[in-house]
Amino acid sequence: MPLGLFRGVRTYEVSPGADGQVTFRMREEYTGPLLPLIWRSMPDLGPSFQQFARGLKQRAEAAR
Repeated sequence: MPLGLFRGVRTYEVSPGADGQVTFRMREEYTGPLLPLIWRSMPDLGPSFQQFARGLKQRAEAAR
C-alpha cells in the first residue's frame, strides 16, 4: 500500500539437510499503521502454507 500504510513481506529459505532431506523455512512479516484493521480481515492461510511447504519439500528431496 502507498505511504507504508500496510506492508507484507514473505521470505523463503530452502537448504540441504542431513541424509538427503531439505529444510524449508518461510517467514512473513507485516507492518504499518493499518495492520490491526487488515489483520482482522485476513483469512487463516496456515493450512495452505503447510500444504505448499510439504509439496515443495517433497519435490526438492526427489530432485536430489
